[in-house]
Amino acid sequence: LAEDNSACNFDHVNTDINSWHNYLPGYNWKAVLDTATKNTFSGSGWNFAKGYKQKNQPMINSECGNVWGYEGSTGDVDWSWDYHIMMNEFRSHPKVAGWLYTELCDVINEWNGYYKFDRSMKFTGLDSIVHGMTLNDFHSLVYVSPQVPLYQKVKPAEEVKIPLWLSVMTDNYKNISASLETEMIFYDQLGNKKIIESKNIPGINVNAWESENINPIEIKMPAENGLAIMEFRLKDQSGKVLHTNFTTFIVSDVKTLADEKNTLNNQNQRILRFAPNSFSKQVWSEKQWEVLNGLKVNGAGYGYFEYTVNIPKDLNIRKVKQATLMLEASAKELLGKDKGLKKEADGDYMLGDGLHDPGKNQNAYPMTDEYRFPTKLHILVNGKEIAIENLKDDPADHQGILSWASQPKDKTLHEAGSYGYLIKVNIPNNVLRDASKEGKLIIQFKVDKELPGGLAIFSQSFGRYPIDPMIVFKY
Repeated sequence: LAEDNSACNFDHVNTDINSWHNYLPGYNWKAVLDTATKNTFSGSGWNFAKGYKQKNQPMINSECGNVWGYEGSTGDVDWSWDYHIMMNEFRSHPKVAGWLYTELCDVINEWNGYYKFDRSMKFTGLDSIVHGMTLNDFHSLVYVSPQVPLYQKVKPAEEVKIPLWLSVMTDNYKNISASLETEMIFYDQLGNKKIIESKNIPGINVNAWESENINPIEIKMPAENGLAIMEFRLKDQSGKVLHTNFTTFIVSDVKTLADEKNTLNNQNQRILRFAPNSFSKQVWSEKQWEVLNGLKVNGAGYGYFEYTVNIPKDLNIRKVKQATLMLEASAKELLGKDKGLKKEADGDYMLGDGLHDPGKNQNAYPMTDEYRFPTKLHILVNGKEIAIENLKDDPADHQGILSWASQPKDKTLHEAGSYGYLIKVNIPNNVLRDASKEGKLIIQFKVDKELPGGLAIFSQSFGRYPIDPMIVFKY
């Protein structure tokens, strides 16, 4: 096989391979692949220089990715979310005979590698979402692709249909009968993990080089707000897993989860929520800022966020058996872009000048890797320390589902994929009684000089868990 040019500008002349390049945000891949599929046929001029036509060459993507698909390039980011969408789409467009992702490892001006520049690991977080799922599932010979966006907003108790596409890129399987195991995992607004429904669908025919729709799945969403993850496992007759995949749903009866007010869940429980950016005081040694109008707040270095939570007059503290403070939080590293440095300061990095710091790019948020950025969080209520939490990193990967779902589709990234750790701390009864006398709880989240790793606090609509900072009172 001979290729005249791996076409960047749709300019083939005489070639055995009808190839093309593209770098896109995940949400743009379907439209591009629909166009490529529609225009690939014998006699078409698409992807060829003027005056030349396609014959029967196989059509492939010879360079793809998402890191260069955002404005001003991207820097070091969680590539796995867009990669997931991209692979779902490639496997749903059988005219695309192959694709090539760039690249294996980061280089000086591109940080979209499976590995870092020094060949250390990056982590997708897939196994923490669906047990046993790895990057290899995106390259599986047999692939089940949900024909829906990787996240959808739905109503509580809504009936949802999930169309499925089966792609077989091997002749190892000839008319074997497989089964599709499905399970819905749900995180409620208290961070609790629940298994909603499990099914086993037999009679899935897997045949060599097959690529077609299979029967859709119908599922009823939980009757409460939260985050639902629909898992798929395709197994052969011996029980061997051929492929694992998933899609996600944000279940909400309001425009955003953060629109909800404090609620009385039942007679035995009362919840007081407070938004991350509703702090009454903050002091940070390096910088304090927020993301997307307060969906996440950041403090870099050492310092604190302080919140004043008024105790409602109808909340009888004397009858409270347990009060639990909950939030999602992580460390927060101050990146080059957060310091206000212009990316052009070191020259044009496409020409090899400067910008050796991948955090200087306007979209950057380093993907979780082997290098940790920890912090130590001290939690104080009305001046008394009630807990110390070790936050081991400032991570960003597939687990930041809500962060990805909140990104505006404007070809820029705003701390996409970032998420924190779920913290649950009981407030001692004596602290609670003293607070009731004052009619308020003064909550301080503090980072000391001993480990100035900063602090990020997440809202219901950003991070991994659909929770705001809150106090849960149980009677």
